[in-house]
Amino acid sequence: MSEERVQRIKDHLFNNEHILTEGISKFNPDYDIAQAWNHLKEGTYTKSDIDLLNHELFESKFEGIFKTDYTTAHDATVESGRTWTPEK
Repeated sequence: MSEERVQRIKDHLFNNEHILTEGISKFNPDYDIAQAWNHLKEGTYTKSDIDLLNHELFESKFEGIFKTDYTTAHDATVESGRTWTPEK
């Protein structure tokens, strides 16, 4: 995956504000996403971690193209088959 795409995903997850149910804000910290991101940085990633990247990239693009809220973008991402289940 290109550096540009990874940066887009990083911004989507950690830096950008989104239209959430409770208003406009950044995402709350998420332990499973932080763990997956660490795996990716360390080169110890799994298929699940790559699934996260693909899920978040699609979600980010959908949200941006259609100027929609997070829930709509997330639902469209799941409907497209780009699911993510964190490894435990």
